[in-house]
Amino acid sequence: MSKVGIVTDSTNCLPAELIKEYDIRVVPCNLAIDGKAYLDQVDITPDEFWRLFKEAKEMPTTGAVSPGAFISAFTELGKSTDNIVCILLPKVLSAINEIAVHAAETVKAEHPNLNIEIIDSKTSGGAMGFIVLEAARAAQAGKSLAEAVQVAQEMVPRVKLILTMDTLKYLIKIGRAPKTAYLGELLQVKPIVGMVNGTGFVDLLGRVRGKRKALLKLVDMVKEYIDTSKPVHIMVHYTDNIEVGEELKDMVTSRYNCAELYLTPYTPVMACATGPVMSLSFYS
Repeated sequence: MSKVGIVTDSTNCLPAELIKEYDIRVVPCNLAIDGKAYLDQVDITPDEFWRLFKEAKEMPTTGAVSPGAFISAFTELGKSTDNIVCILLPKVLSAINEIAVHAAETVKAEHPNLNIEIIDSKTSGGAMGFIVLEAARAAQAGKSLAEAVQVAQEMVPRVKLILTMDTLKYLIKIGRAPKTAYLGELLQVKPIVGMVNGTGFVDLLGRVRGKRKALLKLVDMVKEYIDTSKPVHIMVHYTDNIEVGEELKDMVTSRYNCAELYLTPYTPVMACATGPVMSLSFYS
């Protein structure tokens, strides 16, 4: 049994087999489609989401995790460990950190020996997933709470997330688009955005015309943010088209020496915020 329990939210994009292998507790975010509420990846799968998304009368909306979901996760883990690391979406983009802090205080009031550390990943998707994964590996290796926290904190500035989008209108709608987003929409080009500066904010990184050029640009940009002379860890994310995901994965494989390479779908709650995308999460 690990000395440290690991909790995260459902935007982590980790493969299900890794979540199971490392006993990572995933607390689902909320979303709503045409007034019906869903728990991310619990009540709705990515494939179901895209069917409903394309038929929706109104734009789907997202919501943070409920306090009760965190209280339940912390309480359940507290039965087998006194130490928990909880790695979440950026504070600047979501209220989820504040909700988790309040939930932790509630649980610790009843279980004073339980230590809960909340970590702002300052990123999302597989970039956050890699932070969670390394913390979980440290926990499984028998590391202490302080050591697992250090592993996670050291990963935060290393991981990068970049994506090419069909449109920025969804990010604009929820107020999370880069400041120059509106110009890109007018020009009808494929925007490339990312979380690459360790701030938690989404930055506009470039624009290209055409999906093929956008994929090539994504792959090429990896070397701008990490040292690709070393083995790289990469997650390829897709939304409504797994075939393009497979194509992007092959492009990555032919270009870089991958220590780890996964292909995973964006979760429904992430897809609500972005619409159709292709994305890479990576570090070296």
